[in-house]
Amino acid sequence: MKRNIGLKLCYVGTNYSGWQIQKGVRTIQGEVKKAIHKITMEDILPHGASRTDAGVHAIGQIANFFTTSEIPAERFKFALNSVLPDDIKVLKSWEAPEDFDARKTPNEKTYKYIIINSDPIPFLRNLALFVKNELDIQAMIKSAEFLKEKELDFSTFTPEKEKSTRRFILESKLIHKGKLIIYSIKAKSFLRYMVRNIVGALLMVGLKKMTQEEFVDLFDGKGKVLFTAPPCGLYLTQIKYKKEIIKKS
Repeated sequence: MKRNIGLKLCYVGTNYSGWQIQKGVRTIQGEVKKAIHKITMEDILPHGASRTDAGVHAIGQIANFFTTSEIPAERFKFALNSVLPDDIKVLKSWEAPEDFDARKTPNEKTYKYIIINSDPIPFLRNLALFVKNELDIQAMIKSAEFLKEKELDFSTFTPEKEKSTRRFILESKLIHKGKLIIYSIKAKSFLRYMVRNIVGALLMVGLKKMTQEEFVDLFDGKGKVLFTAPPCGLYLTQIKYKKEIIKKS
């Protein structure tokens, strides 16, 4: 009898070509698939809630897979971590409902982007974006707040050609403490490069290369995004579902 196993994962995306398995390159999904095979001897493809891009990190990715293994659900965490690379770890494993599919049912996704307003610090270079120029933080905060609780057209912010590029933003805020700047955005779904392009536009506002009015105009299809923030500062931090599918420990 097949069982549905849920996983909560964290990973440093620096050495991977994103989540989704691809021929000839290392991916997070590919490494998790290999780890599952090592402990179950089954050829199983885990499904992830979000297809993070190359170089993007996660502290709250959710995945699931079906198995006939009799390993207790909570033990998959330890079994998988014993064979996974050091930069990918399972934070939790549990017995999920049969109809749970991590890809299809997320209700909210939260991403955070980390900026450090200083000269680069070598050992953090793959974990944050360093900007040494002076930034107009208040203009960035106000521009970020514009997105909150609005449905907007993000066609300017993505190369994707979907039927609809409109998304409702549940939360958009920029937190500033000393040299640390964290941008947080929450929505039901995101378009490819959407968050990185929003951060890029916010940085243009902060560098005074774009006015707050020009930032707002981007959502009317006017102008173009001048800078796409690199993946090193982007983190998938939380996935929420309508039903509570992660059992409390």
